[in-house]
Amino acid sequence: MDLRDLRIFVAIAETGSLVASAKILHSSPPSLSARLKDLEGEFGTQLFDRQARGLALTEQGRELLSHAYAILKLSEDAKASMLSRGKEPVGNVRFGVPGSLVGLLTVPLIETCQKKLPQVRLRVVESMSGYIASWLREGTLDAALVFGGGAATDKSASLQPIAEEDLYVSTYDPRTVAPHLTAAGEIRLRDIQHLRLVMPGPEHGLRSLLEATARRHAIPLNVAIELDASPQIFEMVRRGHGVTIGSLAARDASANANAAEGVKLHSFRVVDPVVTRTVYLATPLNRPSSRATMAVAQTAVDTLLSLADSEEWKARRLC
Repeated sequence: MDLRDLRIFVAIAETGSLVASAKILHSSPPSLSARLKDLEGEFGTQLFDRQARGLALTEQGRELLSHAYAILKLSEDAKASMLSRGKEPVGNVRFGVPGSLVGLLTVPLIETCQKKLPQVRLRVVESMSGYIASWLREGTLDAALVFGGGAATDKSASLQPIAEEDLYVSTYDPRTVAPHLTAAGEIRLRDIQHLRLVMPGPEHGLRSLLEATARRHAIPLNVAIELDASPQIFEMVRRGHGVTIGSLAARDASANANAAEGVKLHSFRVVDPVVTRTVYLATPLNRPSSRATMAVAQTAVDTLLSLADSEEWKARRLC
């Protein structure tokens, strides 16, 4: 097995077709088929199920694919690092961002990288922190931001705390929460039990954090609707199905669109206790990070810190 074999394998896995892969690799389907058979013989297992509509990865094939991505990325990083010594960072970087920070961070991060790191091709990947940590470990991502909780205890990553954010109750109808507000315009954790909540599912780190905090204070939560899509959460809130809880940064672009139509999203900080979570920069410990990756990571940290004091986030810097 060599790097070309892995590139062939990845191309077939991504296209599900020998014909399409041959076009990408400027080869012929019979040649790729022969290389694939040799690879399966070397590993002693079937990597694809041959189906009428193409090729589908087997369980063993999916396992090899994660290794192939990591190996090919390491090869690319090594070449880019050696060629760019004493020069600007060069290479491809896949950077993970939790969904609640995407609207706040992604555009300024990409614009800054295009200006300061013109030889770096950045791909921003959005998902929940748990998935991001797994992809970082597998090599699908090169660096990422993750929130505290399970993802931030992953021993395969180096974790640098960046900022701490508070959680807020958000609603388009402030009358919903008005009876429960303090004189300072905040809402006590114990009073959230009186509200219908529209929240992501139990697997989401935010939901886990909120429920764990509520359990410690023996406070029941009324999660009326579970929805793992942020724009739809805010749309359900706008339609009067309940309120949601998250950071200020998590307020989706749809909230801004509604504001343009004269519909304002109101947010009230949760207190007694204040519920907080920490955002970390995560880089892998199981492989070296390229100069391009570290440059993007530092740019992400600098950009995030510049946004910490903004009205859109109001986070506390930790570095």
